[in-house]
Amino acid sequence: MAVEQDAYVGRRLRRLEDPHLITGRGLYASDPRPEGLVHLAVYRSPYPHARVLRLDLEAVRARPEVLGAWSAADLPELAAGLADEVPGELRAHPRPVIASSMARYQGEPLAVVVAQTAYAAADALDAVEAELEPLAAAGTLDAAIAEAAPKVHEDLDSNFAGSIRTAFGDGHGAFGPGAVVVSATLDVPRICGGYMEPRAVTAAPDGDRLTIWTSTQWTFGVRDRVAALLGMAPEAVHVVAADVGGGFGPKGEVYPEEALVAAVARRLGRPVRWVASRSEDTQATAHGHGTRAELELAADPDGRLRGLRGRVLIDAGAYTASGATLGELIVSHLISAYRLPAMSVEALVVHTNTVPTGFVRGGARPIGNFCIERLMDRLARRLSLDPVELRRRNLIPPQAMPYDTGLPQGRGTAVYDGGDYPRLLSLVEEALEGVEEGPRPDGRIVGRGIVCCVDSSGFGRREPARVRLEADGIAHLFLGSTPQGQGHLTTAAQVLAERLGWPLERIRVTAGDTQVVPWALLTAGSRSAVQVGNATALAARSARQRLLERAAETLEADPADLVVSQGVISVRGVPGRSVDARQVIPAEGLEVLELFSPPAPLAYSSGCHGAVVSLDPQTGMVDVERYVIAHDTGKVINPLVVEGQLQGGWAHGLGYALFEEAVYTPDGNMVTPSFLDYSVPSAPELRAPLELRPLRTPTEANPEGFKGAGESGTIPVPAAISQAVERALSFVRGEATVDRLPLTPQRVLELARG
Repeated sequence: MAVEQDAYVGRRLRRLEDPHLITGRGLYASDPRPEGLVHLAVYRSPYPHARVLRLDLEAVRARPEVLGAWSAADLPELAAGLADEVPGELRAHPRPVIASSMARYQGEPLAVVVAQTAYAAADALDAVEAELEPLAAAGTLDAAIAEAAPKVHEDLDSNFAGSIRTAFGDGHGAFGPGAVVVSATLDVPRICGGYMEPRAVTAAPDGDRLTIWTSTQWTFGVRDRVAALLGMAPEAVHVVAADVGGGFGPKGEVYPEEALVAAVARRLGRPVRWVASRSEDTQATAHGHGTRAELELAADPDGRLRGLRGRVLIDAGAYTASGATLGELIVSHLISAYRLPAMSVEALVVHTNTVPTGFVRGGARPIGNFCIERLMDRLARRLSLDPVELRRRNLIPPQAMPYDTGLPQGRGTAVYDGGDYPRLLSLVEEALEGVEEGPRPDGRIVGRGIVCCVDSSGFGRREPARVRLEADGIAHLFLGSTPQGQGHLTTAAQVLAERLGWPLERIRVTAGDTQVVPWALLTAGSRSAVQVGNATALAARSARQRLLERAAETLEADPADLVVSQGVISVRGVPGRSVDARQVIPAEGLEVLELFSPPAPLAYSSGCHGAVVSLDPQTGMVDVERYVIAHDTGKVINPLVVEGQLQGGWAHGLGYALFEEAVYTPDGNMVTPSFLDYSVPSAPELRAPLELRPLRTPTEANPEGFKGAGESGTIPVPAAISQAVERALSFVRGEATVDRLPLTPQRVLELARG
């Protein structure tokens, strides 16, 4: 007997996109080779802050293989720059596509050269005659907020671009009589994306149209920005990101090079390509984090939280790109999984002479989580309470869901839609029961850390999905998503197969292409399962209803009495009366487009992480010996994909905790531009067994009950590792306090030796 739905959602299926990737058939931004292709190189400021006195490109243009060279004066169409939206409380300083009179960070574009080969273009940069006047620079937060700090922008009295205050509850009373107060100053340094594929752009003009292949997380963002700068209609710019070798947040920006390559391609009337070197990519691509938090947490003597107050300093870099908006996410994730009655926190945006900041995996969520969990550990120490018990006393109980946090959000407040936080904590505590902390016979010292997290996932509205049923029975799904390896094609196909009632082998999925749907937001913020998954389900149901209506006459039945299974339409309860769906699809095909908007602004996933580390007090080396993640990501589309996301997220979080730091000197020189200097976890550091404990609680934040999973594995890792290291160090010296990341061997030794 046919069933109304085929059970594809929830299956552990291998990823459909993998065969072409692992057999070398992927299409990346530097792969297309249109006829007449030439190559672009960028002349960048060698100084963190400099006045451009003279920039002469005549010697460059005279070189035999050079086809052209341009400075800002030669490209007036790009003068408007890249202006990101910032909250009204902040002073906006848009990022130039190409700087003219002033360079404000090391690596800022000052000129471009195009030549027949990439080598000739790179060599021609040596012929640029530039007279630059170096100026005093502020390359770190400390340097930028010092009393006599060099000004990054001349129109500011200081390097503060403004601030945003978030407050709710009785902040004054929270810190009143009877309150136990702990404070902390916590530093979370800059980090890089660390993806495998450096950014690359290829642009090919065709009459009044333009095709751009770019390594991005947001094809529509690139399309709209480039079209606006060049005075083109958006539909005349076709942006493709078929395969992307990792993005992790930084590729969610629109960058100067995308506009430069497009503008020069139109000038020359031929295809142009730019491919970043690793060091160039690191210098010119958004970094994340770069934050200092100065916070106080108040509680009753029994450990019940009363309130949080303080300020967060955010390093935005030289311009107000997306990093200027990090504050909202940091502050919202200071609540985590706890009942926090009051908050008053000011997020201050600071300019430095560095590349503009943005979002890296987890966005600002790991920062907020690190801060509240570090404060919880200090409170536990002050009250002589077990850190797990302190957390248990303050967790939001499942019977309180949906839980209004009180945090201002849009026109209302942030409401957690569901979850069982105490159960997550118990799962990790049970898994690590029996771990013995302290010195071992081999001289290493063991520590354990257990922390909690909540992840806001699924932002956005009007997410598109288009389904086209061909007469041969192929169901083609078109998405606005721009995936970078997360398995979106597989999970979307599973949702379509189940909601349409179609065999998986007859489904094709296209994403990362601006021509397949009208418009979509970027891939970021753990939003794809929530937004793309629900949009796909909505389009699938519409297509299915169209099929049933067409089959109703053939089967002489009401559409409400028909079901679709594996591409066959039959009468409910009478499987003998059936028709192959291909027989009711018109020759020209059948197509539907749907836009999904969720009933709630966000879907909140949650987790609890437990770490067991051992450290060598003589060398400061930290090894992770066990790691446990209890996670609640709602209804799971593909458990195999979710597990992969959690594993990858854990690797990122481990990098934040122990290895990664994008270092600038106080005067703005970057000293970690490549993987020779910037460390990321590799196989030996990830050898510890990762134990996953799933818990699935329902949500009504969207019809399908999906929650995000992409960042849940990352967010609490720095806090869990920090607690474990701090507890291990307590056996060396009781008052060791972790207040800065990453916990490199040098930092651990400093803590061990006081």
